[in-house]
Amino acid sequence: MSAIYNTYKAKGLVVLGVNVPWDKEQLVRVFMDVYKVTYPVGRDAGGKITQLYAIDATPTSLFVDRAGLLVDQHVGGLEEADFRQRIEALLK
Repeated sequence: MSAIYNTYKAKGLVVLGVNVPWDKEQLVRVFMDVYKVTYPVGRDAGGKITQLYAIDATPTSLFVDRAGLLVDQHVGGLEEADFRQRIEALLK
């Protein structure tokens, strides 16, 4: 995800990672170090974001257009090519 973020951020892509309540914060920090995460990650300790978007599994990817509208949601992993295709469609 960091490679995708670094490729498209100049075109307006914003990536936010959310540490859901059931994932231990320390494990998320290890993940961020191992995968050299370059986008911001915040903790949803109270579960408000998780509840708002009905997230019940990780990973879950939310795709929001330039107007701030949720246009797609995917539960589970996505191949890099799939991410790029969805992002390119949103950045048009």
